[in-house]
Amino acid sequence: MNDLKSSLLKRGALPLLIILIVVIIGAFFVVRLVQRSTVQAIIKKDQPMGILFIFEQQGKPVSNQLLIWYPSRRKAAIMDIPGSMGIILKSADKMSSIDSVYDSQNPDKFVKEISDYLKFPINGWLLYDERRLSRTVDLLGGLQLFIPDPVMNSDSMKDISLPGGSVVLDGDKVNQYLSYALAADTYSEEINRKQKMLVSLLAQLAHESDKIDKSGNIRLIAKEPHSNFSLQTREELFKYLAQIDVDIILTQFISGSFRIFEGKKVLFPYYDGELARDVVSQTAKALGAEDAGTVQETAVTIELLNGSGEKGLANNAATLFESYGYQVVSVGNAPSFDYEKTVMYDNDGDKAAFQQVANVINCKNFGDAAALPGLRKANITVILGKDFNGRYCVGQ
Repeated sequence: MNDLKSSLLKRGALPLLIILIVVIIGAFFVVRLVQRSTVQAIIKKDQPMGILFIFEQQGKPVSNQLLIWYPSRRKAAIMDIPGSMGIILKSADKMSSIDSVYDSQNPDKFVKEISDYLKFPINGWLLYDERRLSRTVDLLGGLQLFIPDPVMNSDSMKDISLPGGSVVLDGDKVNQYLSYALAADTYSEEINRKQKMLVSLLAQLAHESDKIDKSGNIRLIAKEPHSNFSLQTREELFKYLAQIDVDIILTQFISGSFRIFEGKKVLFPYYDGELARDVVSQTAKALGAEDAGTVQETAVTIELLNGSGEKGLANNAATLFESYGYQVVSVGNAPSFDYEKTVMYDNDGDKAAFQQVANVINCKNFGDAAALPGLRKANITVILGKDFNGRYCVGQ
């Protein structure tokens, strides 16, 4: 009798087990289908896409580059996200650096913290450890990078040996280059080197795209990064990444001040992250603008002059503009410190670029460039007045 009951129970459980398996398989294919349509859906909706490139060394994120990308327009910007950035972590409900929640096996929590902080949707992530990066670079035939001087093995940079000049580096050397980037003398140099590596990777992907498509190597390249995207989605993704106009990629960073917190060096973003969020928001809008000239083909240069008399104001403004990707070529004092209002001069005649720079500090006071004495050092001259509070021009 007991055997009969057991047999009936097993028979009753079998259909439930089959249904459960069907549901799991169905859910799996639905997720795959949704992922596959991600790029196409964004192109159809004409929306920006956010992808976080994570480069690891010894299981730690040493370079996090947020690609803000309009696939339908071939335009993109890259923002450096420092792992040492100090924020209030929602997942832990405490203040700490974002890399404290990083998990090499599953960086979803890490990525979500960044997305929530910047108030910008990150659609997915591509994670490269040393081996994955090395294999990807070798599949692409190497990366072209500029190294000012040869780098030899030393106490400060152990196991690093790099040639100087404009060189093509193989996978192993690119990993050394990333270590070299981390050993930069200044924070801005470190960011610049790390971002150049990603730009070079995207440039090589574009350069080799025809050859890759014909050889079928796109699948091999797509297989390398660990990712939340399926392999088929990654194949589609890399085909579109190869179409980015790398000559006009904007490179940006999060500015802030370093302080020792819980025994480690932590970067606290200026204005509690408002500036970083504003940079991301304005960048996404600029990339999606109908006017092709909205994203500059060459870097807009700015000359900053302190006309307020407040010490360090021009240097602070330089950091602000550089966060947005502008190139500050000259910082100094104005002919006098009697400027009540900030005034801007368009030395180049590019009205669209001029207005974008003005929007950064909310300046509406424009002067005649012909009245400026001396040589023009940049596309745009900004004389900071007493109305500039370090972020905006107040009351204009």
